[in-house]
Amino acid sequence: MRNQLFIFLTLLSFTLYNCTNKSTSSDQSKEDTPGKAFYPVGNYIRSQLVYIDSMPLAVIKYTTIHSTTDTSIIEKNDFKHIAAAFITPDISLPEYKTQYDEHSFIDATLGTITLAYTANNETLSVRKADILLDQEDTKVKTIYIEKNIPGTDSSVIKKMLWTANRNCQIITLVQKKGQPEDIILERYVWDDRH
Repeated sequence: MRNQLFIFLTLLSFTLYNCTNKSTSSDQSKEDTPGKAFYPVGNYIRSQLVYIDSMPLAVIKYTTIHSTTDTSIIEKNDFKHIAAAFITPDISLPEYKTQYDEHSFIDATLGTITLAYTANNETLSVRKADILLDQEDTKVKTIYIEKNIPGTDSSVIKKMLWTANRNCQIITLVQKKGQPEDIILERYVWDDRH
């Protein structure tokens, strides 16, 4: 993972250097696009699923609707289908890279690196993704993904947060025409020792 960040930062600095030393045209930006090195969110989530499978702990699901919380244990195989929401679609794949803008910054106060991806096309379901890395060891702290799923009579926004080695949550906001917004919070915890 450290090598991937090194490659990413190297490519980023090379791209910034080229942007300041070349005249920009649409042809040049198209040529530079294949060199983008987006963070491999899909690979990371799959590695987390392997980690969860290796643990002797259950995945506990907390569902909150209208201030009422229901608790249940979820099978790890079923959880894999839920986790797929974090990687479908995987914006780090080559066919999506041209449709997202990437920004990165270091917060020295918090000791973090943020990689932020925003859609440059209104039709894409993944509107934004933020990966928060530890500045010292470049390990993932959190991944935040926001999706917009339009429907014929409603719109659905999913706000998803993955906290490394601990839990994830999906907040689903459902807006039907002429009705108040429904909010569903689903939280999946596999390690609450921290």
